Amino acid sequence: NLSLDAEFLLCGVSELDLMTEGIPSTLLVHGALSFPLCLDSSHHCFLAAARYGRGRVVVATHEDQLFSPELARFLLNAVSWLDAGRKGLVGVDPRLKKLCDLLSQAEVKSQVSQLAGGISVYCCSSYSDTDAKRIHTFVAEGGGLLVGGQAWYWASKNRGEAAVANYPGNRILNRFGLSILGWRGQAAKHPPVGPGEHYHFRRALLLFITQEHQELTEPLKGWLHRLAQDCAAFLHIPDRNCPAYASVHRILTKVLQSRGIPQVSRDRPVKSNSKEALLLYIATELALTMTDSTALVQKSAAGVSALPVTVEIDGTNPGKRAWRSTGLYLPEGHTAVITCPHQVVGAGLKVQVGCHTDDLSQAKELKRAPVVVRTCDIASQKQSISCLWGGLIYIVVPAKSVLGNVPITVEGAVRAPFFKFG
Repeated sequence: NLSLDAEFLLCGVSELDLMTEGIPSTLLVHGALSFPLCLDSSHHCFLAAARYGRGRVVVATHEDQLFSPELARFLLNAVSWLDAGRKGLVGVDPRLKKLCDLLSQAEVKSQVSQLAGGISVYCCSSYSDTDAKRIHTFVAEGGGLLVGGQAWYWASKNRGEAAVANYPGNRILNRFGLSILGWRGQAAKHPPVGPGEHYHFRRALLLFITQEHQELTEPLKGWLHRLAQDCAAFLHIPDRNCPAYASVHRILTKVLQSRGIPQVSRDRPVKSNSKEALLLYIATELALTMTDSTALVQKSAAGVSALPVTVEIDGTNPGKRAWRSTGLYLPEGHTAVITCPHQVVGAGLKVQVGCHTDDLSQAKELKRAPVVVRTCDIASQKQSISCLWGGLIYIVVPAKSVLGNVPITVEGAVRAPFFKFG
């Protein structure tokens, strides 16, 4: 009973003071056996826990939270819950050694050490995945894991990469149904999650499916914006072979095929907390997981030439990153096959479909989908690219490139309209 677990973890805790020196991230709580412990008024999660195999996990969104005196009651509850009554030794990573002082004051046995035999609970930060396999085994066999860290700094240094997929800590945590997101949270004081209904990704998704063809009711109406952003994050989790992820992927695909993609524009905007906006988020991110998004738009391929077209682009670029237009357009939902010379592979060039690169995920009103551009590295001589929204096809040339003129062959696109003055 997860509600009893939450009750134990929050026993005697009237407030969760996250105002440490560090700026926290937020969490995606997506597992069937994971649950939030601290939510703000916008349903961002800052502390959460999960069961996995015979073991247990508690996650904080900044490592400073793991030795904060203001969170002492919660931390002692967490260690006790993770220990599961064994009264065993708590191993603390050297970077969190201040936690040992807090534990010793409560007469909890602890030592500064790496993950080793004889430890009942292991406490570490989320900045390394070196011990991922050992930690998975440790928890599955009954160990307790207390982990903390933020991912927003990593995300700021790895733009274009999804923190939920590539941030080191998430290579450990995703399996437990918890992920640290690459967004900055607000360091503040929050009430603990109380009894009764509260936001959880899977609960919100289930409500959306059951209310898909009817007027939305509370609490779902108040959860829509959070659900939209969580759907987008969840679909970046890379383990497509895991039944838990694959089932959600299938559900979202069926919902979109059933409802269709909302038609929005400057004249037909939608609010970010609407059913239509949620469908746009789902469509955008689902398409990024597919090599061919035709099934989502179900548009005719009439007018799309099957014949390859070869264009030459300038691969020399002494300045900053540059876009080179191919003069070709990829219709919405269709797939282009790009063929390049072998010397281009791995040289830093990218294929980009679309030119409106601004991300409107935080906008309160949408006049188009939040993200309408698709970009991928040229990693092989022949590869496919699909874009749900269609767009002009560009080759992005990195700074200091000296490739000279490069022939690019494109199959599945059409000639873009061309205007020449005079």
